[in-house]
Amino acid sequence: MHVEKNVCDNMLGTLLDNDKSKDTTNARHDLKNMGVRKSLWIYEDANKRLMKPHAPYVFTFEQRRDFCQFLKGVKLPDGFCSNLKKKVTDNDSNIVGLKSHDCHVIMQRLLAVGVHKFLPESISTTITELCNFFKQLCSRTLNVSDMEKAKDDLIVILCKMELIFPPAFFDIMIHLVLHLPDEAILGGPVFMRWMYPFERYMKKLKNYVRNKARPEGSIAEGYVADEALTFCSMYFKGVETKFNQPDRNEDAPYVNRHLTVFESQCRPLSKGILVPLDENTRNKAEWFILDNSPETEVYLEEHLIEVQQRDMAANHKLIHKKEFRSWFHKKIYDLHQLGSLEHADELLALASGSDLLAYSYQACIVNGV
Repeated sequence: MHVEKNVCDNMLGTLLDNDKSKDTTNARHDLKNMGVRKSLWIYEDANKRLMKPHAPYVFTFEQRRDFCQFLKGVKLPDGFCSNLKKKVTDNDSNIVGLKSHDCHVIMQRLLAVGVHKFLPESISTTITELCNFFKQLCSRTLNVSDMEKAKDDLIVILCKMELIFPPAFFDIMIHLVLHLPDEAILGGPVFMRWMYPFERYMKKLKNYVRNKARPEGSIAEGYVADEALTFCSMYFKGVETKFNQPDRNEDAPYVNRHLTVFESQCRPLSKGILVPLDENTRNKAEWFILDNSPETEVYLEEHLIEVQQRDMAANHKLIHKKEFRSWFHKKIYDLHQLGSLEHADELLALASGSDLLAYSYQACIVNGV
């Protein structure tokens, strides 16, 4: 996990050209001493000033800002990662303060998507291949033959990176990536051996320290007190403890409904804002609901048969999709008037369609997520 963090720091630092960048002045002099990549050598301009050419693997200022805004705009599940918005500087030009797990999420989920738009295809593809390797390495199940193949592919990936990044990029941490497949073959899945749970628990133990002159004693005393309170709280009645407190993501109160489309309940986390819907968006949403509700399957088949019998040469599916909503509303309304429908009120509400205004929320809780 620490190898992954160091690789991520090297990669992000070089791409963003911050204080952790490996694309330094000395790295450019190394290229000149090696006689390679002449376009990246430092040179003197007409005013005798040393100029450092822009490298293709480094973001421009606009690209750096767009990449940081991309990270700020990513919506992640609750508890999946820390708040990446707080890691981006105020001017949207740098990312600071990343923890090990933040680098884990960025390396495996976000980096490959973020660089695809800003870097040349040969560079972004190589970075994506490296990210996919870490994602495969951290899978729940591993196959020995897959790891052996991943090791061979990793050699090719690192060779491609040597053609892209400066020699200073390849420190000992980049070299250690080569040993990770062998380590996985000998030790098994990585998630059974990484240090994330223990580092989180160490943070909890450090919070017990009250006397910085005697940290071990403070931790021991705090741990014993916490164990005693935890044991006693198991027998408290009418007092909120960690054994009976409500879940962090508690669902909305259950409302009994007969149609599946109305069963799903969510608890909004913000105030609803009315947003107007254009006719095209409204029609697509309504068709998706009607086409995927099990209660409407019989009516869908009936209407499709009617369309096929009415015109044999026409595009039946297109006409069926276009006319079903109005046909379904009339059908349900007539049956509702006759009183021959089961769960008539809910079916009539489904057939009546939606309004041109919809509520928009920043987030909501569904099924504990």
